[in-house]
Amino acid sequence: MSTFDLVANSLVHVAALLSVAAMFFKSQLLLRAFLLAGTLLNAVYFFVVPPEVLWGPVFWSIVMFVVNGAMIGLLVLDRTMFGLSEDEVGLFRTFGIFTPGEYRRLMRLANWREAGEVENLTVRGAPVERLYYVLSGDVRVAKAHSVFPVAAGTFIGEVAFLRGTAASASVTVSSGSRFVAWDRKALMALVEKRPAIGIALGSLLNADLAGKVAADSGQPATGALALA
Repeated sequence: MSTFDLVANSLVHVAALLSVAAMFFKSQLLLRAFLLAGTLLNAVYFFVVPPEVLWGPVFWSIVMFVVNGAMIGLLVLDRTMFGLSEDEVGLFRTFGIFTPGEYRRLMRLANWREAGEVENLTVRGAPVERLYYVLSGDVRVAKAHSVFPVAAGTFIGEVAFLRGTAASASVTVSSGSRFVAWDRKALMALVEKRPAIGIALGSLLNADLAGKVAADSGQPATGALALA
């Protein structure tokens, strides 16, 4: 038997060993990488070794190779910030609670805005149809007979999102303010479909509320309820 024949006949055994070794990895990425290599060797074996090419096994080996390769691509994409814009990367680091994959799904629903003039985000007593995060600009909250500023880098409408209530204050942003908006119904559908995103988002909103309450300690009740 020639060296070529020996190597060719060994392919099926190496492929099987790679597939068995894959089962020992907890990492989905490593598991699929080993399965990918095993599938490729199987395809080569069925194409080269038999007297006639076994097109059935070759075809299904290629199908498995393509599917596994695509899943590896999705896994890599789910763990990296590849393809995110500079603004999206900045907000990802500000939030600091989502995985890259969770953040991508969240941002697919996001609408990045810059106010051309003074713009109302919420109106007291009216339903809140969007959740906002103000990136920059002047934020003004009007509640009862008082109007006061709130620093940018904050959520607007988070109480309404969490509780399903109407706005308890009117919130406006100045011309040139930059903010991100999510449709409330679409966001609710996402968190129902992806509970991990809902848990992470809930933690982020609760932390934002806690920060507002802490900032308002010793002052009239504004803060979290005012930005509902």
